[in-house]
Amino acid sequence: MNKPTAETWSLPSWLRSWEQFWFTPADPSVLGLIRVVCGMIVVYTLAVYGFNLQDFVGEHGWHDLQLRDQIRRDRPIAWTAWTWLERRPSPTPTNDAERAYVRNYTMNHGGPPPLPFPKDEAEAQVVERFIENNGIDPRVNGAPIPATLEQEEYAAAYLKRWKGPPPAYPKDQDEAFAINQYMKEYGIDPRVTYDKGMLVWSIWFHVLEPETMLVLHWLIVACAFLFMIGFCTRITTALTWFGSLCYIHRNPTALFGVDTMMTITLLYLMIGPCGAVFSVDAIIRRWWVRAKPGVVNGWRRFWKLPALDAVAPAASAEVVPSVSANVATRLLQIHVCIIYLIAGLAKLQGQTWWNGGALWLTLGNFEFAPMHFRLYMEFIRLLGRHQWLFDGFMMGGGLFTLAFEIGYAFLIWRPRLRWVFLAAAILLHGFIGLFMGLQTFSFMMLVMNMAFLRPEEAQWALSWFGAPAASAAATTAAPELVGAGGKGT
Repeated sequence: MNKPTAETWSLPSWLRSWEQFWFTPADPSVLGLIRVVCGMIVVYTLAVYGFNLQDFVGEHGWHDLQLRDQIRRDRPIAWTAWTWLERRPSPTPTNDAERAYVRNYTMNHGGPPPLPFPKDEAEAQVVERFIENNGIDPRVNGAPIPATLEQEEYAAAYLKRWKGPPPAYPKDQDEAFAINQYMKEYGIDPRVTYDKGMLVWSIWFHVLEPETMLVLHWLIVACAFLFMIGFCTRITTALTWFGSLCYIHRNPTALFGVDTMMTITLLYLMIGPCGAVFSVDAIIRRWWVRAKPGVVNGWRRFWKLPALDAVAPAASAEVVPSVSANVATRLLQIHVCIIYLIAGLAKLQGQTWWNGGALWLTLGNFEFAPMHFRLYMEFIRLLGRHQWLFDGFMMGGGLFTLAFEIGYAFLIWRPRLRWVFLAAAILLHGFIGLFMGLQTFSFMMLVMNMAFLRPEEAQWALSWFGAPAASAAATTAAPELVGAGGKGT
């Protein structure tokens, strides 16, 4: 397949680079490599759950199902303002009485009154009495002026307990009790939320019998294995992604960085043809190209039909470049850039990343660092004996991390710097895996970095395991990184 010509593109010339970036048909070899290695991590991660399945997702596990149901159904979702302005509207008097009230209120209390305006002198006196007794206007959180003694007493009791006036008055004692219980549980009045609960679903919310759970769990693991080897990949990729989410949604206590990165990667592998190469699907496709005439005529003979002299050929056995492969790769590339950029900018908020102490918090942490190894302890003692070496190592490591994570999003696209940053990723995540005990997370981050490999590099990596090379047509249509002047390399 040849590269698209100028006539292929639909956007104007000044948007041509953007269109080429997203919609140039690309070789799926990189996605195939990512599928294989990501599949290994997914199978390992899900299989580990099977050894303590009831602890992870059982009805009475670490994150009790009753607690999880309560959170996903009742968790408050509070509204936030879209502007920097105050929530309450400024009062606009419409007659002389209201103008006089605003003037007197402002003179007595140092600011304009909240709405609504009193309808008569009796309501104005209720407000003044409440302010005199409690030091705050009963209307500041949106409630109307108390119309009865019961409402006035409720507002005073609410203020004493929750440090602010209520946003409204309950209809009866049962509603007041329910509001207090909700506030004790979540620390927010249910009347100021715009919704409750979480839009999550997991099969482990409904399948609770231990033996059935175990069978279902290993079916999910088997599906992940089929995804890894690339069998019925379009289906098994989606099922593996869905299965992974079921564990996360059921037990967020077990959610770590590797789980997040796995589901992100699986999402983009669903978009692209990750099973087009290095897969059982590819083997079946090559077999079908050769075997289709015999299979079709054999089937016709079985039904006592005459054999066909010519059978329509199957699709080509060659790897076909596709736009979906490019789109999936680009989405994963951009997501990796965002992850690193946010991680680097977030570190700038921490004092230890400015004074050089962040690295030591890892190296000197007995829970993470391999202090049981003599060589590691000798290295730590060497740093401790020489202050200039200690300061240089700690500050240099911190600056390297910040420069890598913040610069990655902008510089990885430069062809000459691509392998500089990929090598830096190997160094950084190798350090994290060795000294923080996060081996699977580090491995998964390196898998996501594979999105910046070229197809020939992915083919070279898998050729070590006997995988056949992709066709030349696919290789020539690989997505290109954009260098200076918008030119690919």
